[in-house]
Amino acid sequence: MTKIKIRKATNDDAEGIYECHKKCFDEADLWYRSTIQNFLKNCFIIEKIEDKIIIGVLIQGTIVACEPSEIDSYISINKSGEIFKNNNLHIEPIKGITMICIDPEFRNKGLAKKLLEIHFNENKNEIVCLLTRKSNPAYNLYLKCGYEHIADIKDKYFNPTEDAYFMIKNQ
Repeated sequence: MTKIKIRKATNDDAEGIYECHKKCFDEADLWYRSTIQNFLKNCFIIEKIEDKIIIGVLIQGTIVACEPSEIDSYISINKSGEIFKNNNLHIEPIKGITMICIDPEFRNKGLAKKLLEIHFNENKNEIVCLLTRKSNPAYNLYLKCGYEHIADIKDKYFNPTEDAYFMIKNQ
């Protein structure tokens, strides 16, 4: 069994985070190294102890469900989604997960859940959110961890074009 360590990222982790990210996402969803560098102060990583290779990443930041130009793309699917829309919260920045990934070789071992728990502890008593591709298999994990799917955002992603699920967790 691989021994792991979860810790806050440092400036020295940018390349390792980028390499992990490349393993997890196709080219359309890749972040640039410079973008990752800008988020390091709000990032947690999972690394293998023996070789310090990063196998998991969670980056916190602010998320806007849809930009004002995308406002017609926001489709509420329940009462919470309507409340967000009626109060214009769907166009306001909200704390959330801007990126989470686990190296495919280490998935289904509870590592993403551990990162989510750290995120929730960092943001107690706040609403947190995330956007995810409709096809993302982690969707069920997010539901199990207490996120509520409140809206669909039409054509949020490209290459390929795909709807997003907007999810919140009110802690």
